[in-house]
This record gives sequence, C-alpha cells and structure tokens, in this order.
Amino acid sequence: MKAYGRKSHAPPGTRRYLIHLSCAQEENTGHCRYVLRIQLWKPRSNSRRSRAEERFFEDELALAEAVNPLLPGGADVRNVLSYVESAEGFLYLLHLNPEQAKTLGWRA
Repeated sequence: MKAYGRKSHAPPGTRRYLIHLSCAQEENTGHCRYVLRIQLWKPRSNSRRSRAEERFFEDELALAEAVNPLLPGGADVRNVLSYVESAEGFLYLLHLNPEQAKTLGWRA
C-alpha cells in the first residue's frame, strides 16, 4: 500500500505556492510595474483553482529584495527579467512557510 503524505524533499511546515511574475506596462509612461501573483499549488488540472493574491513592485530592485531570499540555491530573479517582462511572464513553484508566503502578499 502506498503511503500518502508530504513529499520527502519538502521542508517541514511548508506548502507549495505557484508564483507568477509579470510586468504591467503603464499606458502613459511605458514604465514596467512588476506584478507578483501567489496562489496555492493544486497539481490536479480538474480541481478548482485556488484564489490568487497580488503584490506590486515599482522596480526590479524591490522585486529582487522580496523574491531572492526565497529562491533555492542563491538564484536571482534579475536573471529571468526578460521572461518576466514577456507576455507570458515567469513562473516559480516554491515551498514556502506561512511567513515567507505572507512576505509575497499571501493572506491566509
């Protein structure tokens, strides 16, 4: 019988969150305002989507200060800004504890 439970590679006390980073161009200035959408990860495509929360960042430095400490292996969100600024944006699937998720705008 297969045991169902937390994956062994997930840190204790964490949940998986889907992080979608994108850029909203302001019409009058063309300035890129970074948008972070966070929601609980649901692996089954037939399950209802969980609600998403949003947080806005005025520049790449503010985005990097919020996201980089949560990325594995010293990754830097500035390395994927061309993807973030594209039409599709960029996705991360991160294991976060409640405090980490809250720093990205999640309201439990």
